[in-house]
Amino acid sequence: MVESYWVGRWDLVGRPPHVTELLGDPCVHLCVERGASRVVGAWTKRWVRTLEGEGMVRAVKLRAGAVRAFLDVTAASLADRIVPLGDFIDDAARFEREVLEPEDDETAFAQWTARLRGMLRPVDVALPVGACAAIAADRELTSVDALASRLGVSPRVVQRLFREHVGVTPKRAIMRARLQQAALQIEKGVAPNLARLAADLGYTDEAHFNRDFKAAVGRTPREFEASLEADPAPRPTSGGHTRARRPSRQGAPPRLSR
Repeated sequence: MVESYWVGRWDLVGRPPHVTELLGDPCVHLCVERGASRVVGAWTKRWVRTLEGEGMVRAVKLRAGAVRAFLDVTAASLADRIVPLGDFIDDAARFEREVLEPEDDETAFAQWTARLRGMLRPVDVALPVGACAAIAADRELTSVDALASRLGVSPRVVQRLFREHVGVTPKRAIMRARLQQAALQIEKGVAPNLARLAADLGYTDEAHFNRDFKAAVGRTPREFEASLEADPAPRPTSGGHTRARRPSRQGAPPRLSR
């Protein structure tokens, strides 16, 4: 039920603030940061944060569709919201210290693992998690009807499923996954011409693709490509985090399963 554990560190003391941008997955993040520990719901817009001074976040990214396995809320109620972690756990201040004080990440994430095991709820999230995994894995899955057919349910059931467990509509989840793929291809320099890229992602015309891409990324595909040429430094445009890692038996805390 956990997609990854991730760490973000920055030291900008004496330097200008840095703006980070992220085109994220429809996942919920549980973040521990000194004085600002929080639950971040599925974000339907481009995530933008200005980093200043010095700081660190040690966080857990839940699998898309898995939030109700840990929190007694609908995913839709968290969408585009940042909620204090203390709204969900009683000892948030103490837990914040337990996660942030260890020097090594493994000890810190062991605290997260133990806490998440204690938070597990008897809620079956296999169908929404599987639906989100299918969207991420299959580039040819470009419509809600196709997703419903894949799951063996009606489009109306898919809509309810995503409202309760994912926090974004299935149409938006599909579009976001396709736009992430487009941004990643452009970032890696392996994208075909834009008309072909739009068609490959299920768009009927390039103009519609350009409009959706700009709404999500903040630039048209051509502007985005030009910005990469002007500043080739890596940027988290397609769902990544500093030192993100999946749970595993080696190196990181074990995978949580029901």
